[in-house]
Amino acid sequence: MSETNDTFEAAEGFFELGLFADAWEELDKLQVADRIHPSVMQMRLDILLALERWEDAVALGTGCCKTWKDHKKFFSGTAKALIKLGDHGTALVLLRMAPADLQAQADYHYMMARCAALLGLSCEARLSLRECFNRQKSYREKCLDDPDFKALWESF
Repeated sequence: MSETNDTFEAAEGFFELGLFADAWEELDKLQVADRIHPSVMQMRLDILLALERWEDAVALGTGCCKTWKDHKKFFSGTAKALIKLGDHGTALVLLRMAPADLQAQADYHYMMARCAALLGLSCEARLSLRECFNRQKSYREKCLDDPDFKALWESF
C-alpha cells in the first residue's frame, strides 16, 4: 500500500510542477484496482483540463459524474470543459444534477448563469447571478466585465 501512496504522491508532485505527462505516467504505474480510485480519476481530469484537452476531459468527467454522483469536482471540471467547447446546454444539464455541496458555491451559480445567458435563458441567468452575488459579492465585478453576459446586460 505504501508503494501506491508513494506513486500517487509522485504524480501529485509532477502535477504541481506542471509536468503533466510525467504525472499521467506515474498514475499509469498504479495497480489496476488503484487506477479507478476517485482521487486518481480526479487527478487525470485535472491533467486533461490543464492540458486544455477539453473533449477528453468531457469523456472522462462524464463517466466519473455517473460513477461518483456526490463528487463535486467531477461535475465542476466536466462543466468547465463543456463550456470551453461551447456546449452550454449540456453543461447546464450536468450542473443541474450536481451535488448539493457544489450547488452551495458561488462558482457553481456563476457557471449556471453563464450557460443560461448564452442559451438566451435570461430569467434563469438573472436568478443564478443573484444567487452567485449573495454567496460572494466579488463576482459582481467579474460578471460586469464578462462578455458572455453582454446580451443579458443589454436586455435591462
